[in-house]
Amino acid sequence: MAKNLTGDLTVASANRLSDGVVVFLDDSGHWTSKFERAAVARDKRASEILLERAKAEAFSVVDPFLVAVSQDDDGTIEPLSLREKIRVSGLTFQAIAAEAVRYA
Repeated sequence: MAKNLTGDLTVASANRLSDGVVVFLDDSGHWTSKFERAAVARDKRASEILLERAKAEAFSVVDPFLVAVSQDDDGTIEPLSLREKIRVSGLTFQAIAAEAVRYA
């Protein structure tokens, strides 16, 4: 399957204030922890609009920003950078949270 690796596609991401979980802005303007539900901007102008929408909905999140993604022919999106792949997987946050609970 062909991927768009140019970084033209973006999603808006942030961390939720209440628990630090990584979240993504969906098409309806709500923050979701499900990466596959993230609204995808397909060009520079759409990315600018998406970031403005994310900032307008930022009352429950910390510092929204854009993440470059690729999209397969079947519509599956994936972050381009390793940092964002780790954030999407939630592995580091879950490991830290598990340690905190264990020692609390």
